[in-house]
Amino acid sequence: MNFAPDKDALRQVSAALESDLKSAGVEEAGLTAMYLLSHVLGCRRLEVGLRAQDVLADAQAHELNRLAARMKAGEPLQYVLGDVEFLGRLFKTDPRALIARPETELLVEWALASSDVWARSGPRVVDVGTGTGCIAVSLALERPAARIMAVDLSAEALALARENARSLGVEARMAFYRADLLASFAPGSLDAVVSNPPYIASEECARLPRHIREHEPRLALDGGSDGLFTISRLVEQAAFTLKSGGRLYMEIGEEQASPVRRLLAEAGFVQVEIRKDWNGHDRMAGGLKP
Repeated sequence: MNFAPDKDALRQVSAALESDLKSAGVEEAGLTAMYLLSHVLGCRRLEVGLRAQDVLADAQAHELNRLAARMKAGEPLQYVLGDVEFLGRLFKTDPRALIARPETELLVEWALASSDVWARSGPRVVDVGTGTGCIAVSLALERPAARIMAVDLSAEALALARENARSLGVEARMAFYRADLLASFAPGSLDAVVSNPPYIASEECARLPRHIREHEPRLALDGGSDGLFTISRLVEQAAFTLKSGGRLYMEIGEEQASPVRRLLAEAGFVQVEIRKDWNGHDRMAGGLKP
């Protein structure tokens, strides 16, 4: 379906768009229609209903048709809109990096609550697998006295993280490294490591929903045969690069609490803790290097 300018009122356009998206198998078609309309109208989502009698201008109709076609092709909404909200801030988002999700906000909040890390003079904190930079940039914004470093193996993701740091005003206070995990850092040089590493088993990646499987970067999802390949290497390297009293915070899969707890203990971490997400699933793990 193509929407024409200066024709139907937004009330009719919204209903037709929802129906069109639903027919294409788009989940939460009504909510998605509201996001698309608010984007092309340049208003808040809740304001769309107040403009029910308005009609689309030519440029708006063209843009709506373009975005709707991308949604029907299976692209994630965040990529279609070009941004995602994370801890109250908008981050540019595109296929160069994994889409930031609410669980990762909890990880950042956990790290920010660790007063012992931030009480140090100029703490050095690394975000491993930075992607959009949502973790690193959020930490830099909230803790301006810290030295925040963003690491990613993907040059494309690292460029996106830098773009977000620049747009949010913290690029000059951050450092960016293209590297494999913590390979760029010396022993005992870090105060904290925060990471949302790939933790999905390779076999499971093929069964992910289409919008994830076909559009989000496999590098940021695939955690090896058991989902623990990257996590196990990260734990080992963090034990080597953290200072005494340094902390590691990671996002994990909801079935990985036991093996990750074991990996942390075997690497010498103490005060090992598993935390839950909004749905009560074990989704974060952390520990202290003694």
